[in-house]
Amino acid sequence: MNSSQASAAAPLNLAILIKLLRPRQWTKNLIAFAPILFAGRMLDGDALLHASMCVVALCLISGSVYVFNDLIDVDADRKHPTKCKRPIAANLVTIRTAVIVASLSLLASFVVAYLTRPALSLVLLAYLLLQAAYILKLKQRIILDVFCIAAGFVLRALAGGAAAHVPLSAWFLLCTSLGALFLALEKRRQEIRSLGAEASSHRQVLGKYSIELLDRMEAAIVPSLITAYAFYSFQSQYGQWMMVTLPMVLYGILRYQVLSVRDNNTGSPEEVLLKDRPIQNTIILWLLACMSVVYGWLPKLAASLVHTIDSWRLPI
Repeated sequence: MNSSQASAAAPLNLAILIKLLRPRQWTKNLIAFAPILFAGRMLDGDALLHASMCVVALCLISGSVYVFNDLIDVDADRKHPTKCKRPIAANLVTIRTAVIVASLSLLASFVVAYLTRPALSLVLLAYLLLQAAYILKLKQRIILDVFCIAAGFVLRALAGGAAAHVPLSAWFLLCTSLGALFLALEKRRQEIRSLGAEASSHRQVLGKYSIELLDRMEAAIVPSLITAYAFYSFQSQYGQWMMVTLPMVLYGILRYQVLSVRDNNTGSPEEVLLKDRPIQNTIILWLLACMSVVYGWLPKLAASLVHTIDSWRLPI
């Protein structure tokens, strides 16, 4: 952005500053609640408070990362059909204002993280270093770019565990990694579909992908994800009842693939979450099913039903 463009920026308002931090993408940070969900501590006030503070810290740090990313990619964003509407690309804010907002958001994130639990600050530092590597170099490296996106989700989950002092199993981290890889591949697919022949001019790495290649990658990731979640559910500390959540996970994945072919919004998981009612209903049902197993409601209900049915049997 040159000086004439900066001076032509529209008057600032709070809505523009908030939009600068991309609040619609903050839904990704809700994965920080997953550790306390599977640890059976969702109803624990202290754990819930720490996880909530973790989400706040993640929203602040991710918002600052988005701003710095937009500053670096401003020229490419202006050529993109949707990214051109972002505040920096649309000249709604000056570079100076964007840097100040990003810096304050970054500082606030570490303050919140440290006050929540010092260990959380270390996870956020790792997240920041990962994002810096991605923005400056790795987003132009095929395969490594989607690995970085997936690692960001894993670090969000680790942040939730660190905040609530909940250990995370290897199976949980594997499922998170594979699920995030699936979303990252879908993001690349939709970028190629929406940009067409101009994809590589917008971002060099997009020229190294193709729809056929992404299909082959997903053909490896999706079965691995479903299998990993099946094993995770089967070996759950709460017993095999967790397997009842598997159909919802399978439906969610298949639904996402349907949207990938039919629509153009699967490049942004937050858009799917906010707009697609079947996905929303599936997530709600999955959460309820998980809680019913973790807190023993479903096993108790099943045992009660069996006992009731047995009491109806006529004596021989």
